[in-house]
Amino acid sequence: MSNILAIVPASEYLFMCRFASDEETRYYLKGVAIQPAPKAGAYLVATDGHAMGVMRLESDQATATHAGFILSTDKTLRAAVKSGKREQAWIVCREDRADIVRLGAAMSPTMDDLATAPVSLSIPAATAYVDGTFPDWRRVLPATITGKREGHHDTGVEYCAAVRPDLLARFQREDKPVSFDWNGTDAMMIDNGDERFIGVVMPHQNGRTMADIAARRDHVILSAAPETAAETAAA
Repeated sequence: MSNILAIVPASEYLFMCRFASDEETRYYLKGVAIQPAPKAGAYLVATDGHAMGVMRLESDQATATHAGFILSTDKTLRAAVKSGKREQAWIVCREDRADIVRLGAAMSPTMDDLATAPVSLSIPAATAYVDGTFPDWRRVLPATITGKREGHHDTGVEYCAAVRPDLLARFQREDKPVSFDWNGTDAMMIDNGDERFIGVVMPHQNGRTMADIAARRDHVILSAAPETAAETAAA
């Protein structure tokens, strides 16, 4: 049996897929990077160069033993890991394949349980993984968000100056509001109510720099319902 590279919950993989690129020329962004977190657990990271999502899962939620690899957003894999309300799915990433494990929704398996659980489907490595090098996502994160804030919103309908509402809709989960912090210079930090997650909107969007955004006084209203966010992710 081939070595395990990582074990990740399918629900979080599917959420992260909405940040990945669909451009063939940027094939190394057409997936979710899986990397070990300090001490234990795993990072799930995806970006299309416009928006980025970073999720830190603790050791009881995911594990990563490999230095880092890219789990593909191929439609075959995405379709294979979708589950109903009465079950949960996990992706056991092995060197030569990705095994899909399905368990009852009420179960709380350990990583050891998942490593030896019956497999419902196996996806070959050529489909499951992207052969490429994921960029250093940490370089995109702003050094500080404690400087001058051009915008911060915590509740209700969100207002975000000159940033595409469809871009921000990607970050929304369930019915939780999306808020943002920006120091006026670096990337915009997005909070979607999940303490495990950090969202980023890059400093240059739609031909505008963040300075251009700061100079504008018109605001775009974001009121994406959960189904709207899902449609945006699927587009």
